[in-house]
Amino acid sequence: MNIFESTTPLFWAIAILSSGTVFAILWSLDAMTHEKLVQVDITDQELQAHRNILTASFLMEISLLAMFWSPIGALPFFIAFFITRTIHEFIDELNFHVKRCTPYETYLHLGMWMSVLVKTFSMFIWGFFSGYSGLLELPLFCYIWAAIVLLFLGVVSFLEWNR
Repeated sequence: MNIFESTTPLFWAIAILSSGTVFAILWSLDAMTHEKLVQVDITDQELQAHRNILTASFLMEISLLAMFWSPIGALPFFIAFFITRTIHEFIDELNFHVKRCTPYETYLHLGMWMSVLVKTFSMFIWGFFSGYSGLLELPLFCYIWAAIVLLFLGVVSFLEWNR
C-alpha cells in the first residue's frame, strides 16, 4: 500500500497520458479500417457491439473521475462498468474480429487493449488509493496533453458511433 502512496502524481499522470495517447493513436488507425470495412464487412450487430463498448467505456471513465470525490462510492460503479466493457470487448473480438481481421488489425487491437488497460488501472490505482492526490498541482503541460487526448478521443468516438 505504501508503494502507491509514495508514487508521485506526475508518475501517474505520465502513465495515464502516455498510455492514453498510444490508445488514441491505435484506435484512430483501427477506426480507419472500420471506415473501409463498414460498406463491405461490418454488420449492424458488430456496430452495436462497438456502441456498447463505447457506452460502457464512457461510464467507466466517469466512475474513475468520480473517485476524485468519493473513491469508495465510485468503486461499485467502476467494477460494474469495467466488467461490462470487458465482456463486450470479448464478444466483439471473438464473435466478429477473429473471423475477419488481418494481422494488422489484430496487432492494432492487441495494442489498443493493452494500452487502455494500463491507462485504466493507472487511473484506478491513483484514484482509488489516493483520490488523485496532487492532480491539481501537476505542471501545465499535463493539462494541455490531457485536453488534446480527450479531444482526439471525442472525435474518434463520435465518428465510430455514427458509422
